[in-house]
Amino acid sequence: MRRLLLLLMTALPALAQHDISKVDPAPPDSAIATPLPEQQRRMLKKYDIPDLAGAQQALGSQLIDGRLPRPLIDYITRDGAVEQRISIFEGGLVVLNMTGPASIRKRMLIPPDALLAYTKATSPGELRNVRPDSLVPPEPARRSQLRVYDADGSFVERIFHPGKVLPKPLADEITPLRDLLRAISEDREVSNSIAGYEPQPGDELVADDHKIYRVMRVSGLVVELRCLTVPTTIYVSKKDLHQYFIGKATRE
Repeated sequence: MRRLLLLLMTALPALAQHDISKVDPAPPDSAIATPLPEQQRRMLKKYDIPDLAGAQQALGSQLIDGRLPRPLIDYITRDGAVEQRISIFEGGLVVLNMTGPASIRKRMLIPPDALLAYTKATSPGELRNVRPDSLVPPEPARRSQLRVYDADGSFVERIFHPGKVLPKPLADEITPLRDLLRAISEDREVSNSIAGYEPQPGDELVADDHKIYRVMRVSGLVVELRCLTVPTTIYVSKKDLHQYFIGKATRE
C-alpha cells in the first residue's frame, strides 16, 4: 500500500512564487504540522528521505468550471479528543483537518496518477463488498468512518471501531489513506502556503509559537523580521521561512 505514496515522491515540489495574498491566515489555535518523534527526526537528519514531492500547493480558489470540486473519498477517525479527517476531491485536491490540542488544516493537489491510484485502491465497489455486520461497532469516543462516492454523487459508507481488527478488504482501503494523512500532517513544505512566498516589507507573519513578526527588510536571500510583541529581531533565509512561520496575521 505504501507504493501509492511513492507516486507523490517522483518530482521536486511544485512551489509557486506568490505574495502575501496567497498565504493562508493562521487561526489562534492552529499548527502547521504534527511534531515528529525524536527517533524520526534523527532519521530525517541522517538520510535524505523525500516527502510529498509530487504534490503541488493548492493556492487560491480550487473551483472547477465555477463550481466546487466533487468529493471522492472521506475518511474520518476520532480517538478521544483528537479527530482526523482527510478528504479527496476531483482534480486531485486533498484536504486535511485535525482537531485536538491544536488544529491543523491543510490542502494540496496530488498528481493525476496518484489520484487514480487512490480512487482505485479505495473504491465504492470494494467498500460495498465489506459487510457491515463484519465490523465492530464504534464507541462514542472511538469512531472511524469511510465514505466513498460514486460518479452520480451517491456514496457507500462503513462506520467501525478504529482500535479493532478490520476485515482485510477494509484495511486495504484505509491503509493508503492513513499513510497519506500522516505524511501531510508532518509536512511543512508543499502543504504550507508560506513555501514559495516572496516577502515584502510590511507583511506580517505568524510563527510556530503564534508570535507575530513584521517583515522589515529583504536583503538578497535574507529576510529581517521584527516581533510585534517582544523586542526581538530575527534574520531568516527566504527559502526557510516555511520552517518557522505557519501563515499570515489577520487583523480584527
